[in-house]
Amino acid sequence: MGKRTLGKSFATSPYFEPAPASPPLPETEEGKRDMKRLAPFVISGGRNTERYYFIHVSHLTSYKFNVRPEYFGDESNYTEVFPKRIRDILKHNADARIFCVFDWDTIYGKEPALKKHQAFLAAFKTEVTNGNVVLCSSMPCIEYWFLLHFTNHKGLLKSYSAISGLLAPFLKPCFPDPSKNLKKLLKSEKHLKDPAWVEKLCADGKLERAILWAEENINRANEEGSLDRQSYTYIYKLFKDYTEG
Repeated sequence: MGKRTLGKSFATSPYFEPAPASPPLPETEEGKRDMKRLAPFVISGGRNTERYYFIHVSHLTSYKFNVRPEYFGDESNYTEVFPKRIRDILKHNADARIFCVFDWDTIYGKEPALKKHQAFLAAFKTEVTNGNVVLCSSMPCIEYWFLLHFTNHKGLLKSYSAISGLLAPFLKPCFPDPSKNLKKLLKSEKHLKDPAWVEKLCADGKLERAILWAEENINRANEEGSLDRQSYTYIYKLFKDYTEG
């Protein structure tokens, strides 16, 4: 796995524009040009935490993502909002890779929500199969992905409240004012727009460690048939997409 390095801090912009393609290579004999692939798109039901996390990652590291305000929102039921976003992106970018980031605790133990999830999968079966759409759920939530930057917790955490106590001692010091409640830090645009928290979160190889642990835990659980008995996150796939492709 190639190691990705952090860049210098920056004055954050309202959103991260689509990463531009690299300059074209010399024309081939057929008169065609090879262009660098389009940066992956990220869509999510989380308006602030997820959006600012991927904005900062895109500026601070060599991982680049298409992140726009309209791809994020407060909707807890992603199955009602993702379809339009996916179709809009693919309409203009037929070869786009779209990573759908969502929290599994909005579905866990909720039969109506699970049925909607299954209907969503059925509607985009072709796009999921061909790799245009990649589902990146986290059980219970994206905060488990953050936790893996510090420690490889393998037990089952069913809710944000269950994970917050474990995460707070690690993540709160990444913010300028660690005296604040963790939930307030992770939900407020005021605190999230400063890139320092993501810079510290990813520093010293912690991002690469999270990618490794997330993948290893899921692979092991799938082999043992125990994925429903532990927390997990597929967010590592966004980063593996760069190292594998």
